[in-house]
Amino acid sequence: MGRLVQTYFRLLDHEETAKNAERLLGDFRHREQKAKRADVLGLESPSLDGMPRNETVENTTERRIISHLSDKEFVDRVRRAIECIESDEAKVILCGLYIGRPLTAEALMERMAMSNTAYYHAKEEALVAFAEVWPPFPSELLVYRTVRDDG
Repeated sequence: MGRLVQTYFRLLDHEETAKNAERLLGDFRHREQKAKRADVLGLESPSLDGMPRNETVENTTERRIISHLSDKEFVDRVRRAIECIESDEAKVILCGLYIGRPLTAEALMERMAMSNTAYYHAKEEALVAFAEVWPPFPSELLVYRTVRDDG
């Protein structure tokens, strides 16, 4: 008898992965608004007072990696990740719930002609699809179940 091969997709914990994606996407509107602060401030001229300055030794790339994505980077990355999802149904669900003007679950179900159960399955699939394309840094969204090999 052949041995069952476990694939990564079969080991994927869809429920926990969807929860991670939902937590991340739940912050989108707030961070999108914060990203607009630079537009409100406008550009400013540098202040030149004639005083000597030390060269900065800070590695800004490293600082960003160590801390987290800026709000603008976060918003751009979320939009790109959604664009990479193949399922149009998943894109509609994610954009309706997290991007732009918020829609209720009922409005999405009606728009997509889905039953309650079908909608919630499609929503979980959409969140997992998002998590699969989301880069693992600064936060990995995918959660895998551990399986013992008793053979």
